[in-house]
Amino acid sequence: MAVNERYVVLGVAPVRREWFRRVGRWANDATLPVEFVKCISTTEVISRLESGRPFSALLADASSAGLDRDVIDLANAVGCSPIIIDHGLVDRDWLELGARAVMPERFDSGDLQGLLEEHAIPIGRGDSATASTTQDAGNDGRHGRVVTVTGAGGLGSSTIAMALAQGLVTFGQRQPLLLADMALRSSQAMLHDARDVVPGLTELIESHRLGVPNPTDAGATIHTFPERGYDLLLGLRHERDWISIAPRALSATWTTLTNRYETTVCDVTGDLDGASETGSNDIEDRNRLARMAVRQADLVLVVGAGGAWGIHHLVRTILALIDIGVTAHRLMPVVNHAPRQPRARAAITGAVGDLLLTRVADAHLVPSPLFVPTRRSLEAALRDGDPIPSGIASPLSAAVDAMLERQQSHDGPAHRALSGPPAVVPGSVGTWSETP
Repeated sequence: MAVNERYVVLGVAPVRREWFRRVGRWANDATLPVEFVKCISTTEVISRLESGRPFSALLADASSAGLDRDVIDLANAVGCSPIIIDHGLVDRDWLELGARAVMPERFDSGDLQGLLEEHAIPIGRGDSATASTTQDAGNDGRHGRVVTVTGAGGLGSSTIAMALAQGLVTFGQRQPLLLADMALRSSQAMLHDARDVVPGLTELIESHRLGVPNPTDAGATIHTFPERGYDLLLGLRHERDWISIAPRALSATWTTLTNRYETTVCDVTGDLDGASETGSNDIEDRNRLARMAVRQADLVLVVGAGGAWGIHHLVRTILALIDIGVTAHRLMPVVNHAPRQPRARAAITGAVGDLLLTRVADAHLVPSPLFVPTRRSLEAALRDGDPIPSGIASPLSAAVDAMLERQQSHDGPAHRALSGPPAVVPGSVGTWSETP
């Protein structure tokens, strides 16, 4: 360690913890090369971590209120190694939550210095901030396939998600399958006539805040519908409940779901704005569910409707998805309540294509819209709890299956079609000649 370097250590613990006083004494009398910054709560810890000042490590008492996956993940994200002081009263797997090390309450200065040398980086007195910016929660190492259905309110995206889940199970045999209601204004409980609206998404995310629940506990938050062939994760009971969703706990929940189910169909709201678009972190937090679900999806169904209003919202949602990083070949436009006349459908296809061409460089990668006609029997089926008519579910599941298989066939003809026209090497097709 250089002469002008020391460890800048954050500390948080309940009042009168003996180890807390010891570390402060070692820092003051130079027993350790440590600058000890005492915090009175995890809220202050978060504020300091987000301030931009670099910290070497976080010493956190295991019984500190609010110490969870999000605090530990935030510390790791800004290069501050979280070390948990465990007195044996809290049964929790801190290493699984992201802690770099766990140390018993009775330790001496040598023990602490050894851990800091192993896990923390000393900081020079002139070092500038090194905090990094975290992205939306997500999981890149998932196993199951994810199809997300989104669209403006009132266009039937929740019904389309329900029909898709039924179709994939009935016609594609994609089991086990989960229909996850992640919309701010959730409606799957109503569409499925769920008598109990708890437990649901809120409880499942909360169970991941302090660890990973075992399969039995996780399954207890998911409703089973044997007659439909898929499971249902009920959504937020109130739109305001988004404020209780912690991003790292949501990320861990996503991992659990996509590892548990072969296919997950997510129903999300079409509001996708974040901090970069609006300058508001609150708006990004409010839209976190939708932004994560569309970014991590293998395929995103964008639901619109016939007519100027429906086409306008369909194209606007596609543009918003592309703006936040969803690639064009992972999008599938769906026109709900579509006209039956071929000429009217061709006009809608042309309008969507023309509007996208003016704004999207890869507009040719977005497939033509899938048309879902109005079925008079749909309302009665939903009211009576009957299956959705096969005329809606079957074409949806067939189109989604085809798109997913096309994406997985990296070397097949379908993949080449997604990638645009193949490049032609000059001279490989023929030769130019002035004579016939």
